[in-house]
Amino acid sequence: MPRSKWAVLFIGLLAPRGGEVAVDTSHVRISVGLMGSARIPVERIARVSQMTWPGFGGLGVRIGRGLVAFVLQSGPCVVLELDREVSVRAPLPWKTAKIIVRVDDPGDLMAAIAEARGSAR
Repeated sequence: MPRSKWAVLFIGLLAPRGGEVAVDTSHVRISVGLMGSARIPVERIARVSQMTWPGFGGLGVRIGRGLVAFVLQSGPCVVLELDREVSVRAPLPWKTAKIIVRVDDPGDLMAAIAEARGSAR
């Protein structure tokens, strides 16, 4: 998960190693140090799309109307729309049905999720 120089200054103590996104056959795992994390069952993912996170959207684990965003830099993101809410840590427990995660290559993450969804069926 990429991070900006501002994230290092303001978020570095809470997420000194930045963030991580991992996909296996059953879950998508997102971690941003003490700031937040998510463990999303791949069978709950109804739709995957892309968006660009704006610079004015803020950095860190962001809570918005109906969504939680894990972003340490503005730029390309993957949007996970779920068929029902899951509990995430942002940094306190929060329920959401839409998760945004900033990655270097959205296509790679989307392909990994598609492959995991295919093996989960």
